[in-house]
Amino acid sequence: MTRDDHRGHTLCSYPSLDRFYKANPRRIVSRERDIGLWWRDTPDQPLHRAAWVSETGELYLVRLGSAENGGGPVELLAQGAEEQQLERILDGWRERCGEPRSLSWLRARAGRLAPRTRSTRSTRARLARACLPA
Repeated sequence: MTRDDHRGHTLCSYPSLDRFYKANPRRIVSRERDIGLWWRDTPDQPLHRAAWVSETGELYLVRLGSAENGGGPVELLAQGAEEQQLERILDGWRERCGEPRSLSWLRARAGRLAPRTRSTRSTRARLARACLPA
């Protein structure tokens, strides 16, 4: 797991989906909502799948493909998002998914899902717990 925002709006990342789930047991038992399978910006870039974890309110992105081909990394794009907020901010995602620059569109929208509170010690601690290695 690494903290990383160079991709724009990534709260933290994990080397694999398995490590992402193991880092927070609530993710394992939670219902998930699929938010598309064909996210990418250009035809030569890898595909990504996005999903929302209802128990934690997390929106994550996983790069598709085998680990040998660079697949598997998970980016945590948002946390604490309510389903109604997710629906409102990601309105139109079905039409955008698969289109050119769709991945940039998703990342920009995910930035709106981030908590709008000031960065307090408790906010930083909560994020640190979410990003603990498995």
